[in-house]
Amino acid sequence: MITFSRDKLRWFNDKTISGEQLFFAAFALSLIASFVFNTTFMDYLNVNYVNLVNYLAFALLIVKIYIFDDFKWYEYISITVILGLAFLSWRKTQLSNVMIMFSFIFAAKGINFNKIVQQYFNINLMLMLLTVLYSLAGIIKNLAFFRGTTFRYSLGTDYPTDFSAHIFYLCLAYCYLNYKKMGWYQWLGILAIDYLTYLVTDTRVDALLMILMILVMLSVSRKLNTKLKKFIASSYWYLSIILPYGYVLITCYFTFSNPAMVKLDQALSGRLALGKEGFDKYGITLLGKRVIERGWGGSDGLHMMKNNPGKYFFIDSSFVRLLVINGLILGIIALLILVGISLRETVKHEYLLPAILFLVVSSSLIDQHMLEITYNPFMLAFLSCVPQTISGGLKNGKVKENNDW
Repeated sequence: MITFSRDKLRWFNDKTISGEQLFFAAFALSLIASFVFNTTFMDYLNVNYVNLVNYLAFALLIVKIYIFDDFKWYEYISITVILGLAFLSWRKTQLSNVMIMFSFIFAAKGINFNKIVQQYFNINLMLMLLTVLYSLAGIIKNLAFFRGTTFRYSLGTDYPTDFSAHIFYLCLAYCYLNYKKMGWYQWLGILAIDYLTYLVTDTRVDALLMILMILVMLSVSRKLNTKLKKFIASSYWYLSIILPYGYVLITCYFTFSNPAMVKLDQALSGRLALGKEGFDKYGITLLGKRVIERGWGGSDGLHMMKNNPGKYFFIDSSFVRLLVINGLILGIIALLILVGISLRETVKHEYLLPAILFLVVSSSLIDQHMLEITYNPFMLAFLSCVPQTISGGLKNGKVKENNDW
């Protein structure tokens, strides 16, 4: 017995924990907790317990950054300031998603980005399948919303657009991981998934985004053998600046007296008018503020939709949310990180990530998921080891750590 105890103690002493293990443990915890938080599982779970899982993940990431990583002193100062601002944003807004996302962005230093996207894909695909299965089996609620005479099903998520956004980001992750092997049958498969998602959720804009995904991915094909394709592929980084700027500008100056703006607002399901209301009511601050939103997501939201739809107010656009809720400073930092990844890869003539981030930006114009870790893992490419590519196709085994800010 004494010998067994000594051997066991020696076995534990020989084991060492690496920064990578801490990162992926935190990543798994946060993916699961954040995913579950936006499903009807929450009808049976305590919100505080689910939040504690995310806070545990945040603590592990802080340990990884300040103990396991090797940043320069001025980088540590910059990281501390940004995380401090994100912490203040959490306290002011009562929303932790930006703080969690920034901690993952900095803690991803030295991690193979392919492994990050692979773990994201594996965990989220499993969670999606389980959620759909449980909702169809009646174990959790499959909420049915309606638009006119059309029913829209959420399949266990809080709202149909949340379900379609999960599908969109899963398809993006699949394209990133498998691009060298993508053929016509994979593209047809994505089209079929898009069509089925549209039939179930009636999310029109999201369905168009999936078609745009295919076109953009084809534009960064393995052989950029025409000047036009090279021009398009090298344009995604600055389009990722122009689109958010243009959208925010249109939202700020939206008026019902302009017929063109009204038609665009109708096509975007009222998102411009709601964003304008957010700007008028709350304004833009440096560090953000608490914004009272009443969306139709979840069981409570469905009840409000049926009984008091006039109370609805929710800012969908990620970029408008960043300015109104999280503040100008964090909004600029988030955009600089995203564009910085795209520009860095474009300068190296690597176009796959810029194309994917352009699609993330396009989606984020109309949804709130850009800085939610359960949807978007691609911001983590900022400091992680991104594999080299050959005109959009992954080249196995060659990775380069991104040490430059």
